[in-house]
Amino acid sequence: MDAGEITSNALKYPLTNFKKVLILGILIILSTLIIPGFLVLGYIFKIIKSTIEDSSELPEFEDWKTMFVDGLKVFTVLFIYSFIPWILIILGIWGAILPLLTVPGAGSLMDSSLSLNLISGISVVGLGLLLVINFIVPVAMANMIHHNRLRSAFNFKEIIGKIKKIGGVSYLIWYVIMLIIIWGMIYVSTFLIFPLLIGIIIVPLIILPYLIITLARSLGLLYIYEDSGHEYYRHSKQIK
Repeated sequence: MDAGEITSNALKYPLTNFKKVLILGILIILSTLIIPGFLVLGYIFKIIKSTIEDSSELPEFEDWKTMFVDGLKVFTVLFIYSFIPWILIILGIWGAILPLLTVPGAGSLMDSSLSLNLISGISVVGLGLLLVINFIVPVAMANMIHHNRLRSAFNFKEIIGKIKKIGGVSYLIWYVIMLIIIWGMIYVSTFLIFPLLIGIIIVPLIILPYLIITLARSLGLLYIYEDSGHEYYRHSKQIK
């Protein structure tokens, strides 16, 4: 099963139980209340875990306490990985704004071209770091879920080893395909929301949960992929 088959399997997966897609959509709509947002992340955890464990069915919405705790784990990993890059990016944005601010009688708050160049460089470093991290985070997340240990998301020896087993080219192809799917869904969502008021409901209720489930399923399938012979390592049975 190659990247194309992973994608095909993942795109069909949400359609196996559309009721669960709608339930996840309701949680997404309620995510402004904070707790449902962690439940959404917890369900992503369950999908990846069930896929790694050889299940071909969408997991049930049950054991809400565990889902919430798992959601906190996912949030923690995403927060830790993205914290430093976003701090650097924000510093760069703030540095771009400062020259536009003036104090009466004092002029610009930042007149030094050296300072401006330094802050611009910090922002570029932040963006570069974010790109690298976004490339690593999927496998780091799956590794944490597989071992059910938070520290496994930061075991870089295991993470790099897993990427090598997947195959660098195979992983890159998968990553690009997922980006295309994400941007495609964003385009469809934009097309629906602006001309059609009903799109405001359809996007979070159907399109966004469909995308989330597809990505989670795809990551689970990727994690159990090993490049030798282009086959999947299965614990007991093949993916149907």
